[in-house]
Amino acid sequence: MTVSVILFTSDLRVHDQPALAAAVREADEVVPLFVLDRGVRRSGFDAPNRLAFLADSLTALDEELRERGGRLVLRTGDVAEQVGRVVTETGARTVHLAAGVSAYARRREDRLRAGLSGLRCGLRVHEGVITVVPPGAVTPANRDHFAVFTPYFRRWAEVAPRRVLAAPRSLTVPELPGHPLPRRRSVTGTAPALARGGEREGRERLRRWLARDLDGYAEHHDDLPGDATSRLSPNLHFGTLSAAELVQRARGRGGPGHRRSSGSSPGGTSTTRCWRPGPTPPTPTTARAATGGAGTRGRSPPGRRAGPAAPSWTPGCGSSATRAGCTTGPGC
Repeated sequence: MTVSVILFTSDLRVHDQPALAAAVREADEVVPLFVLDRGVRRSGFDAPNRLAFLADSLTALDEELRERGGRLVLRTGDVAEQVGRVVTETGARTVHLAAGVSAYARRREDRLRAGLSGLRCGLRVHEGVITVVPPGAVTPANRDHFAVFTPYFRRWAEVAPRRVLAAPRSLTVPELPGHPLPRRRSVTGTAPALARGGEREGRERLRRWLARDLDGYAEHHDDLPGDATSRLSPNLHFGTLSAAELVQRARGRGGPGHRRSSGSSPGGTSTTRCWRPGPTPPTPTTARAATGGAGTRGRSPPGRRAGPAAPSWTPGCGSSATRAGCTTGPGC
């Protein structure tokens, strides 16, 4: 009986989930694992809105997995230590992980790889789970990264996202202990209008946005009193929606055109970046995912950058991030 582990981080979904699909494909049994990472919590992640949205998302992920015969295994503590324990308990030979783009995520990968090597367990890091195009795939001639945002976006828009994957039909999870899932009702101090987290909520929000708001998004996404933002930032941040699927569905809904109005200072320092898309926007929220891509991990050379620094979205740029309070904090 072969066993693989899928370590969820900022990819809390079953639809269009390359890491989960690979784990299910290669092994008889799969451990869907999430670790409440103390390192992330120490970074200041524990704002009430984030914790509530995360609780919703983990509960929803567990429900999706149970519908397919599985369940989510929750552990708490140091990620490398907890993953090593699961590998030892189950005899797993591979751990699958979505590629991260933050320094924290890369350090986590290094620690996991080092710890698993002693257990004779491999680590497969998958691009294109939380991002749209591969790091380093969008570069100017004779340089390894763009310093200005607009030409970067022009090139980014020309890159075709990977194929969208269906959710697995079934999976089998071995018997092993886990902690109770967190619940939104245990979190105090949340915003009154905080959106519900989870994959189904996110997919329904995307469906409504594509059906009702996409056509007028270019003209109205900066209208804060009109509340015309997509409200998809927290779903993309926690990975309850796939950035690649969102881009493909938006392009398919509205056609290939884009208009742009954005900028950054030389060297990639973020300034105001307001998408002004045509009929098929990447949306402000998907822009955060523009520096990753498909396939098994292939890192860019040290120091290489796929594009300008990740933008810090403001409400004036049509981001719903600050309302949900959950687009900051490493590795989540």
